Amino acid sequence: MNNKKVLELVSKILIFKTEHCQHKHSCIRNTFQGASEAFIKAFIAKLCLNGLMLLLSLKKVMKSDKKLLNAFKILLNKTNFQLGLFMGLQTFLLKGTQCSLRTIRNKEDGINALLAGFIAGGLSYMTQEENVKYLVRVYLFGRAVDCIYQSQVEKGRFKHRKIIPVLVFALMSTLISFAFFFEPEILPLDTYKMYQNFSGAEMNDSLWHMCNVQAWRNKINAVKSS
Repeated sequence: MNNKKVLELVSKILIFKTEHCQHKHSCIRNTFQGASEAFIKAFIAKLCLNGLMLLLSLKKVMKSDKKLLNAFKILLNKTNFQLGLFMGLQTFLLKGTQCSLRTIRNKEDGINALLAGFIAGGLSYMTQEENVKYLVRVYLFGRAVDCIYQSQVEKGRFKHRKIIPVLVFALMSTLISFAFFFEPEILPLDTYKMYQNFSGAEMNDSLWHMCNVQAWRNKINAVKSS
């Protein structure tokens, strides 16, 4: 194959778009553009979350010797890039796989989206560290619950009530709070530190907290041994 044919093949691939695709540009451009946008959005979202964490721990940071360095580490760390790469990789695999399946199957019946979502989610999740996996689980679980709820509302099985999302959030918050006070070892370190900063606990409060934790463990062990 000479250079001219190679260039023609590459050109066709770059401008190719299946008849089933609704996106404006070619499949290649749509895939890379979507991945870059997902990376930027996830990076900025984590940056904002880190900014909130910095505000919550500002008192502790100001007491440290290296104020600026510690503040910078809280605001910008490798988790920003890891979360951005996760979302970017997932979007890249999702869009790329979906367009490939449309080409191979030559139809769009919903199965392409299911397969693409499964492949993209599984592969991108496997590449991440545990702290990023936790963030992803929290986000996707919330989105999945919301999708299921909205689907049931659309089908007429439930009536949309504003109180339902509030109750779901309250239930999740209750579970996290219970874990913080009685089983802190099951919480990710970032979540535990966030709740600790929110509580503004002093030394006596921390001691009381650990006594409660130990009392709960003793109670559980007693139930197991009975």
